[in-house]
Order: sequence, then structure tokens, then C-alpha cells
Amino acid sequence: MAEEVQNPWLNISWDNPFADGDKGYPVMRGKFKFGSVDYVNHINRNDEKKKKEEKGRPVELTFKDCLPEPYYGDKNSDVYLLNMNPGEPDYVFCQKNDKQGDYLRYCQAMMNHQPMAPGLLFDKERETIVYDPDKYNKVIDSIFDNKQNKLFKDKEERKKYPLRPHAGDVWQREAWKALRDNLKRDPRLFIIEYFPYHSTGGFSFPKDLPSNAYRNYLIRRAIETKKLIVIMRQAKKWYGIKEDNNLGKDLENYPNKITLSCKGRIWLTPGNFVIPTRSENEPEWVCKSKEDVIGKF
Repeated sequence: MAEEVQNPWLNISWDNPFADGDKGYPVMRGKFKFGSVDYVNHINRNDEKKKKEEKGRPVELTFKDCLPEPYYGDKNSDVYLLNMNPGEPDYVFCQKNDKQGDYLRYCQAMMNHQPMAPGLLFDKERETIVYDPDKYNKVIDSIFDNKQNKLFKDKEERKKYPLRPHAGDVWQREAWKALRDNLKRDPRLFIIEYFPYHSTGGFSFPKDLPSNAYRNYLIRRAIETKKLIVIMRQAKKWYGIKEDNNLGKDLENYPNKITLSCKGRIWLTPGNFVIPTRSENEPEWVCKSKEDVIGKF
């Protein structure tokens, strides 16, 4: 049985967007401290060199005016998804616009493992963030019914929707659409990020942040309780976790696990599930087919 690890995410606020112990932690061979201006600038400087070579854009780690997303969903779900990091934040959902504190309370509830229905909207008329699942669903349904995927890039189209949905929730809704249509309901999932803080792109994520201990504990408990684990991105990084008695190796050898065939498009569709060849003597709780996988959701 995994030894319980204290949740380091319970003290998150707009003034302290870090897990307990993460801020100031020495990384990058001890040269920089995580969360410091120097550390962010170092990433940018390194990536500027790559930008000239690869014609890409610089990566920016984002701590100011946004909150981390180390995990979300229902911790008691039978399905755990292992993702990479929350990506670029939606800058509309920031402290300046959180006048009633709805966004902060939403994130704090998430950190406390209180499942919240998607419902974060930015009301342009009042210039404030509101939590309203009923209105949110109506706005989202309008977007998908009209196939307005360009909504967030097209300023004229955006004017039609005074209540702007939270981008993270929209991404989930789109990524799970085929699965939701198959189930005729929202899937019950729990998502864990390898790196919990927002960034505009991928980079060499720190491997030894103090908050990783809680991430590893959640995964260890998922293995012990025989949950279905879906590796969404970069399996090698997950299998490379050395802490918690070589957790990565145990994860790699865990039988009730699947990966996705298309790593660039992490849609939860039956056609994207890769089911390893199973022997007849595999335990009953191990998924042997795509139908078994869908049944877990």
C-alpha cells in the first residue's frame, strides 16, 4: 500500500500560484530557482536559439496571472489519463477579471478533489468571470452545433458569444466528443499532468519538483486499485519516473494500461485506443478489447 502523501495544492491563491515547496526549488543543475524570473528568462533565451534553427516560437513558462492545473476530474474514477502539461492559459481567465473569485474557487475545489461540472465563462458585458454550468452548456452546444471552432480566433464571430467559455473546458469537450456520443453521457475521468504549470509549449520539464511526490502517489494508488490508465502523451517520460521505488518501471509493466495511436491528436475515440495483445490468463480487470475500454468510462 502506497504511503499517503500530503496534498501540496491546498494553499493555491492568486498571490501564491505554486504548490507547497515548488517555488524557489533549485532546478536546472541548481543554477536557477523554479518560479523565478531568471528561470523563465533562461528558458526563453535557450528557446530563442532554437527559434532561429527550427523557426518555432519561444516557450514561455507562465506563473503570473494564471493558476496551475496539476489534475482535474474525479479522483474516484476508474479511468486515469496521464497527460503532459496544461499548455497555454486563456488570459481572459485571470485575476483582473476574477472579481467575484469564481475562478479561484473553481480551481481550489479542483485541488481539493471536489468534482466540478464545466461552467467557467467570461461575461464580456460585465467583464467578470462567472461559474454557471447551465449557461456554459448552452454556449458550448451552440459552438459545436454551428461548428464554430474558429470562435476563439475570429473577433467578429466572438462578438456573437458574450459569454466566452474557459478554453481548457472547451478542449476537453472537443477531445471527448466521440466518446461522449458513444456513451450518451459525459465520461467520468481523472486527468493527471506530468508538469502542472502552464507553458506556451513543451520544454525540458523539471523532473524533481517537490509536488511530483503527490502526482506519483496518485498514480501509485491507481495501480494498486487496478484502475485503467491511459497514457495520453510521451510514454517515455512517464516510464522514466525514478522516484517512488521506480514508479515509471511499474507503470510500464502495468497490464491494465493503454496508449493512443495518434500522439499528436489525443482524442478519446475507440479508433485511437491501442490495446496490447493480452493472454487468456490475464486478470479479469484487464481490458482486452476496445469494448472493454469503453465500458470503463
